[in-house]
Amino acid sequence: MTIDSFAGLLAAANTRPEPQLLLLTFAALEAEPQQAAAPGRKPRMALAPLACVDKRAPDVAGFDALAREARGALGGAHWDVLLVSTLSGCAGQWPDERQADAALRSMLNAIKLGKMEGMVAFGQDGSPLRWAA
Repeated sequence: MTIDSFAGLLAAANTRPEPQLLLLTFAALEAEPQQAAAPGRKPRMALAPLACVDKRAPDVAGFDALAREARGALGGAHWDVLLVSTLSGCAGQWPDERQADAALRSMLNAIKLGKMEGMVAFGQDGSPLRWAA
């Protein structure tokens, strides 16, 4: 499935047969240490997770509302990328807190390792981002 907007992501999550928990991580771009860059080259950029949260898909009004909420929760800290994944419920039940916490920890570890397969990324304006090879 191709997701071409945050609204499209919400629509897809809300039409799945099982309840969908959105796993949301707000991250900032930061330069990798200078010693990692070859002489004369700019350092590579990496994503540094700032905050993560899980939300039931029907409870998310849209990207703008989520971004406003994040600005308040982050105390004005700058973020560059919103990474989103989902966790499906089972038999009509939402994932429990233990499952959500484990999924968020796994997501944070994957981001730190640069392994963001299965995640959708959005910029501050809500536009989808594509990973460069």
